[in-house]
Amino acid sequence: MEGSLSVGERQRLAGLAAATANGLLVMFVLAVALPLIPPKPADPFWLLAFTGAFCTNGFLALLAVLLLHMAAALEPQSMWHQARRLLVRQFSRAVVLGFLLLLPLQGLAAWRGLEAARSLAYRAGRVQQARLAQFRQAVERSGTIAELQGQLAAIQAPPLSAADQRLGLPALKADLLSQIKAQETSLLKQAGPRVPTDVLIKDSLRVLLLAPLLAMGFAVSARRTMPPPRPAAQPAATPPKRPAPVQP
Repeated sequence: MEGSLSVGERQRLAGLAAATANGLLVMFVLAVALPLIPPKPADPFWLLAFTGAFCTNGFLALLAVLLLHMAAALEPQSMWHQARRLLVRQFSRAVVLGFLLLLPLQGLAAWRGLEAARSLAYRAGRVQQARLAQFRQAVERSGTIAELQGQLAAIQAPPLSAADQRLGLPALKADLLSQIKAQETSLLKQAGPRVPTDVLIKDSLRVLLLAPLLAMGFAVSARRTMPPPRPAAQPAATPPKRPAPVQP
């Protein structure tokens, strides 16, 4: 590349590569930090978002690192670019370890997230069952339509419509009890709200695939580049020997 580009062109390309790398690093920081504010390390769903954000946007940081290496290769005499390449190489070693640590962190977060989702589903099912039990008791204990209306208002249930009140108390109670029975049967079949197992599996697979690939990319960046071979020294030319003087 040095032979095909002039010094000025190499300097402009190196500056453009360095500026683009800076922009990509800023984008990476914003894309990772903004969705994770405020930090909640004890929340398994926050941890899942943490690992997903790093793996999804990790290619931005990797591309920025490659551009900084390219800037240093375009301008090998620039101490600024060479110092940044050395800093990037040292930083890449820590990033490799960080991406590898995302693997057990993802497994822990997925397991805790699954347990939390199951617990929430269980509690939601219990709340729905308790609500239906209150509704059933209100219907069964009422002796008049006015009393039923008061019982429903006490448990904050929907009031009776005018059409419901015209049915008469026996027919109305039978209709409401049949509706409650149908909801209880549906709740038992569903066994509570569904746990997002498929979402957890997809997110975990994405992290398990992307984290090692990004770690390999930064590992390549952390390798020391061999300096260009120096031209072999040419042997010094020996002066021609003078002819020996002829003795008389």
